[in-house]
Amino acid sequence: MAVRDHLDKFGVVGAAIAALCCLGLTAILSIAAALGVGFLINDAVLAPILVVSLALVVWGLVRGYRRHRNWLPLVIGGAGSLALAIASLAFPSRPIAYVSIAALVIASIANAVLLHRSHV
Repeated sequence: MAVRDHLDKFGVVGAAIAALCCLGLTAILSIAAALGVGFLINDAVLAPILVVSLALVVWGLVRGYRRHRNWLPLVIGGAGSLALAIASLAFPSRPIAYVSIAALVIASIANAVLLHRSHV
């Protein structure tokens, strides 16, 4: 499998980290500061990273849909992306963000399973 088959997974990781930083999760903020990237902990920087990561998730899921023709991961990922953007940027809500991240992970796993089945 090529890297392009894993775009949604890279996007999920980026979106989760950016969203949790936007929401001020102490553990993520501490890790960022310890790694020397504390300057990234700014909503003006994190918002574009979140949007790009969510776009990467959706793009990866669309590419997966084109190969396996199952719409379920795309719908779950699209809804999770929209909810995460709203819960992180417009109306901050940790519970909604956590559920949205879980939905993105589920969509990514389902996409990977379906791609594997269609490849075999």
